[in-house]
Amino acid sequence: MNLPIQAIIQGTLNGLAMGWVYVLMAMGLTLIFGIMEIMQFAHGEIYMLSGYIVYYLAAVYEVPFYIAALLSMAIIAVFALILEKFLFRPIKREEIAPFIMTNGLALVLQSFAVVSFGVYRRRLPKLADGTLEVVGSFIPMDRLVAVAGAVILSGILYVFLKKTRFGMAMVASAQSPEGAISQGINPDRMSALVMAMGCALAAAGGALAGSLFNVSPAMGTPALIKGITILVLGGMGSLPGAIIGGLILGLVDGLVPIVFGAAWASILPLLLVISVLLIRPQGIMGRESK
Repeated sequence: MNLPIQAIIQGTLNGLAMGWVYVLMAMGLTLIFGIMEIMQFAHGEIYMLSGYIVYYLAAVYEVPFYIAALLSMAIIAVFALILEKFLFRPIKREEIAPFIMTNGLALVLQSFAVVSFGVYRRRLPKLADGTLEVVGSFIPMDRLVAVAGAVILSGILYVFLKKTRFGMAMVASAQSPEGAISQGINPDRMSALVMAMGCALAAAGGALAGSLFNVSPAMGTPALIKGITILVLGGMGSLPGAIIGGLILGLVDGLVPIVFGAAWASILPLLLVISVLLIRPQGIMGRESK
């Protein structure tokens, strides 16, 4: 099969753009799971709500897109603090209750979006106008900006976790909750902080995805499935694994439909997950359980 280089370049860039959006979703899930040991099944709806917040700020009230995206992250972070205090904190030591509650929250938020915003797709302003010529291919600038924005946010998160007192306290809480408590680290404060940060990352992903594609009440479910797939593929609780898994999944979504067709693009991620679990049950970058 002889494919033009332009199609390969376009598919690769589209895959990287979506891959980094997936990374933002997966890193938020990873942070929340690593500290709170809760799989946040309403994370996709947080991602979706951010898209609508940006839409109303930017398209309706004419707030500049990037300011609207930052405001959306801040609004979602405050909303996440409320959720953590009143919904997540009372049940985080339970086994079944978090699963039921997060799934119920996802249904409530999706129904709220349908009632409030309707089922029609909304289009956000573009991240950037124009194209860039690479090897005879014209690449939309908004894809490049999406990749750059997600990389910058990932870098900020890395610096925060490695260089700041709160970030190192979060890492310590994830690695040894009992040891962190013995050092005077407040677990409730860490849970609140990680919930706000994780949901803010999902909000950034929703803003980027909404600009590249569309905003709709159902957009969160596929994103959540991708995020969970990345967690399993890269390793539960591993941020480097989330980045590697997200980029792999993004490139599969970008290139496989062009080379092999849409059917293989749906099947291949599942085959990858099964293969990785057979070889490394803990995922690519996950730690072996003792």
